[in-house]
Amino acid sequence: MPTSRTHDSGRDSAGNTSGPSWASNVRRIAVLLALWAALTILPVYFGPRLSFSFLGWPFSYWMAAYGVPLAFLLIVVGYAAIMNGAGDTD
Repeated sequence: MPTSRTHDSGRDSAGNTSGPSWASNVRRIAVLLALWAALTILPVYFGPRLSFSFLGWPFSYWMAAYGVPLAFLLIVVGYAAIMNGAGDTD
């Protein structure tokens, strides 16, 4: 049974993280998770105050139906773009 890995996953064969690249990846993930949580909680919290019309619909409905899912998609696309570029700089 081999003890070393054949690909670089950010950890060595003992399971330790490897330096600043792992720390920066964890920091990116933490920021994106905080953004995701804010996009989930804030529209619900401020929903009653968002009672104006936007494109013919109440703004709170528009945020729930279109705004937040598009923002989630942008988070995923942004993370993929950042991680594709991160491999080039290491």
